[in-house]
Amino acid sequence: MTEEIKANENEPRGKIRYIGFDKDGTLMDSMASYAKIWGKIFHDEYGIDQVEAGNFLIQTAGQPTVIQVDTLLRNNNIVLSQNELFSKANEIATVLGEKADSKPFPEVPEVLKKLKEEGYKIFVSSGQQESVIKKDLERAGLLQYIDFFAGIRPNQPEYKKGEPHFRAVAEHFGVPFETFVKETVFVGDTPTDVLVSKESNITSIVRRGVNSDDRLLGEGARFVVDDFSNLPEIISNL
Repeated sequence: MTEEIKANENEPRGKIRYIGFDKDGTLMDSMASYAKIWGKIFHDEYGIDQVEAGNFLIQTAGQPTVIQVDTLLRNNNIVLSQNELFSKANEIATVLGEKADSKPFPEVPEVLKKLKEEGYKIFVSSGQQESVIKKDLERAGLLQYIDFFAGIRPNQPEYKKGEPHFRAVAEHFGVPFETFVKETVFVGDTPTDVLVSKESNITSIVRRGVNSDDRLLGEGARFVVDDFSNLPEIISNL
């Protein structure tokens, strides 16, 4: 008699236990709305062309807001102190979070639900303020699937996407960092998301967007996908 073997539906099938997501451009379709608001802010406050500023945001998506602000201003011969930059970046991040008309990509709720049912621990790492992340995820109905989220924090400029966030996630789940990185995949939409994953030896998957596949794969992405419909299957086979 052949013994029937049944997989535990609440236990991930592959080596991956933890799945991280960037928020904007990955879970949430927000970049067009962000670019419009960002462009208006820099036009009204600094006289920078609105379209130029909006395109800059899209091209540098994934970078910390403070770096984006500093670079855009310096490109236009405007220099702020570090304290002024951090304050302005936090201010802009708050405005974007409050005013942007962003919704989850169509397949995201169902995919997150399936991943949770399969036993994965899910976290979000974003360049947005944590209070804004929570509001966005709540409004989109996604917070119920998220075990932990990390964003930028006023007065903690070193707490950002990359190793600082990944270490915070590992600590939250009570896992040694060296073990955590081997059992984690990070899903984003920009070269920055790929880079921070690579720097921590974490596998990365990228939603196809404004960046070419060649660039994303060249930076070290394991997969580039149109949407997340097949994400559970891809991750279970890693």
